[in-house]
Amino acid sequence: MGGSAFGELLRDCRLLAGWTQEELADRSGVSAHSISVLEAGRRQPRLSSVSRFAEALALDPRRREQLLAAARTIPVPARSAAPKTGRPRPGAPCQLPYDTRLFTGRARELDQLLALSRSAPAGSASGMVVISAIDGMGGVGKSALAIRVGHRVRAQFPDGQLFVDLQGHTAGIAPVPPADALDWLLRSLGVPPQQIPDELSTRAALYRERLADTRTLIVLDNAASSAQVRPLLPGTPGCLVLITSRKRLTGLDDAHSLAVDVLPGTDAVALLREGAGPGRVPAGHPAADELVRLCGHLPLAIRIAAARLRHHRGLGLQDLVDRLRDEHQRLAHLTDEDRSLRAVFATSFTSIATDEQDLLRLLGLFPGYDVDTCAVAALAGIDPHTAERLLESLLHHNLLVQRTPGRYLFHDLVGLYARSMAADQTRGTDRSAPLHRLAEYYQDAAARANEHLARRTRPGRHREPAAPAALPALTDRTKALAWMRSEHRNMLALLGHPALSALPACTVSLSADLAAFLLMEGRWNQAAALHQSAVTAAATAGDRRGEADALCDLGRARHATGDYRAAAGLYERALTIHQELGDRHGEANDLHELGRIRLLTGEIQEAAWLHEQALAAFRALGDQLGEARALCDLGRARHSSGDSPAAVELTSQVLTLYRTMGDRRGEAAALHDLAYILDEMGDRNSAGEFYQEALTIYEDLNSVQGVANTLRGLGRIRHAAGDHRAAAELHQRSLDACREAGSRHGEADSLLGLGRARDALGEGRDALALYQLALTLYQEIGSRPGETSALLDLAALTERTADPRSALTLHQQALAIARDTRSPLDEARALEGAARCALALGDHAAALIGLEDAVALYRRLGSPTATDAAARLAALQTDPAPAAEGRPPQRSISTWARSTP
Repeated sequence: MGGSAFGELLRDCRLLAGWTQEELADRSGVSAHSISVLEAGRRQPRLSSVSRFAEALALDPRRREQLLAAARTIPVPARSAAPKTGRPRPGAPCQLPYDTRLFTGRARELDQLLALSRSAPAGSASGMVVISAIDGMGGVGKSALAIRVGHRVRAQFPDGQLFVDLQGHTAGIAPVPPADALDWLLRSLGVPPQQIPDELSTRAALYRERLADTRTLIVLDNAASSAQVRPLLPGTPGCLVLITSRKRLTGLDDAHSLAVDVLPGTDAVALLREGAGPGRVPAGHPAADELVRLCGHLPLAIRIAAARLRHHRGLGLQDLVDRLRDEHQRLAHLTDEDRSLRAVFATSFTSIATDEQDLLRLLGLFPGYDVDTCAVAALAGIDPHTAERLLESLLHHNLLVQRTPGRYLFHDLVGLYARSMAADQTRGTDRSAPLHRLAEYYQDAAARANEHLARRTRPGRHREPAAPAALPALTDRTKALAWMRSEHRNMLALLGHPALSALPACTVSLSADLAAFLLMEGRWNQAAALHQSAVTAAATAGDRRGEADALCDLGRARHATGDYRAAAGLYERALTIHQELGDRHGEANDLHELGRIRLLTGEIQEAAWLHEQALAAFRALGDQLGEARALCDLGRARHSSGDSPAAVELTSQVLTLYRTMGDRRGEAAALHDLAYILDEMGDRNSAGEFYQEALTIYEDLNSVQGVANTLRGLGRIRHAAGDHRAAAELHQRSLDACREAGSRHGEADSLLGLGRARDALGEGRDALALYQLALTLYQEIGSRPGETSALLDLAALTERTADPRSALTLHQQALAIARDTRSPLDEARALEGAARCALALGDHAAALIGLEDAVALYRRLGSPTATDAAARLAALQTDPAPAAEGRPPQRSISTWARSTP
């Protein structure tokens, strides 16, 4: 062996592991360049590198020794560079079927199998036969792959290439018994029929004797089980056995397993174009992507579709797509002269046990996506252990797919077949009973999960689980959140099923228990649709409390999307019902939520009153979570009304409460609010530290909205510090996250912050567009404080880049809203801006009045801006400039703009 032999051996080991050179480099610590050089045989390896490779690849002792032996051998210069060639032995059987030209992709699988084939002739030192068991669902192209490999490696196996179809999944034909398969194989090896023994064991012994010391390829296609295959395996090394089966042959301990999946998109389209013939599928045609998707990226389905296009010239690509869109007829259209997807799936179905067939039909009724064992147990009315056993068997038969550990789903076309079987077999029976069992399970499990996720206390809703042992272990927030992320689509799909129309209480229950999760994940449109259906269901059933709770949840969804007017109306309706019912907890929640809306729409005094009422109610009820929430929003109201020290004190109490409760999400929210207030008060160092703490927690919790809000806060800090480029990047990240989550208010806030950063960077045109976008959004969602901020920023930019009269108009609009919403800080800013514009227009007296009023407000609020504003006022007071001609010297700044020509 030389360096070249070592390189080939290393490459084979790497490919068998399914790794690229870069992946081996990452795991071994040897550079990808060195690996490339070694595999090319251009350098002898260091033994330390060999040890690293063996460790990274987890090689067994035999393979490790082979690698070390190859590394120790000094290469002998070859006299000739002529390549080795292998020729079949005269008379050796060659039974491989033809190698279809319609073969695309599979580069990774081909590389692994070719590497395996190269190790077979060298396997004499190990005493092992090289076996590869290729499994995958019907129609995925297992046989085509094995045949392609067989033709590629013929020269390596000059003593013959044997092929036998074991008919493990052939319609109307029983699997070939091992004895019959051996009879065929022995005849193929030249044994006269009269010399073939009758006994299976004796036949197998003769077969192994004939293959001993030969280099023969054996392809065992369409195997039914490990037991069928085991007698057909050679007994001595030198041969390669390729086995294909729809079932995972876990009983073959020494086999290298290779699972074959459907084709990726590019390869699937390439197969369609090749099979359909020239000009039938134009390059880049969007219908081609949809066609292969409707075929489930399954090679057999694509080849049938391609054949229809090739042989029916009047059938266009879009015509075929239109036909396949009909789920009820799709399998019927994927049939040609002697190929049928339905028949392929039927042979898989008939090969499994009766209880597995029953479960497959039941899964065809399931309206959701992937499932776990607990949900399947509920659907089938069996215990979870039995459900897991049946699911694993269906998985091993490749009738189910597992993308995530513990969760099972259909391939699209197998799912269609299962649904058709369910329709055929359950006609005339009560098909709703399994779905009702599933609904009961989801109600119990969702209630358990919501206990860890809910941000509000709603006592009196909980029910005793129907089957506690069948519920998943939702013992903490992390497990509850993971379960909700896996199952929420299934629950929403189930609620849309006609069988659930008779269970309005299920809609109301699941709506309440999904509310916190959907809000937290930013799935606000989904939440709104669900809660609206719950309002309707509860009203129809006369469930007043359920109706009020659903109205409040719907209000929170509308609030999240920025529809504040609708949210306020929903909260008021919920409050009326809760008060009529004497439900103090429901009433407290409604008061608190309504107060949040009033604050956002600028009704600060009413917001503070509502939060005080909610706070008193929560304290009387002993609800610490409600108390923390009400305190938090009362602090926001105090800050908005100018009492920032009181806001700091209240928010600090909130932070302590959340930390006492171990509520990390609440802790992050309190840190964010505290940072915001301190930033507004000028303590930016402390604000930055609190924002960073909040960001760390939100990232740990994977809260998209929390991260977006905190990034904006950090952006404001960087902006104030003069690092406008960093501020722009932070606001852009926040904007992207808000748009992804659908948060219109967050989007507007991010646009405003990004506009300020662009403005400071001298990019006035971009800043103007961003400010205008933010203003439009604030006006659409009814956020008057946001509208004020956008007007002030637009006005300041207009002062510098356009005329002061236009800027003055904007300042006046901002001033009117600030006074209407009783927001003194914004009022001071608007007064100061209007004063600047008055001065620029020559009205010294009006400017003086406006600036005096602004300084008074700044001082009352304790704003750090007061010092600078006072200095500007002092300078203006010493300026002897007269009032502009034709304007009274004491005109109010509030009305001056409206009367100027």
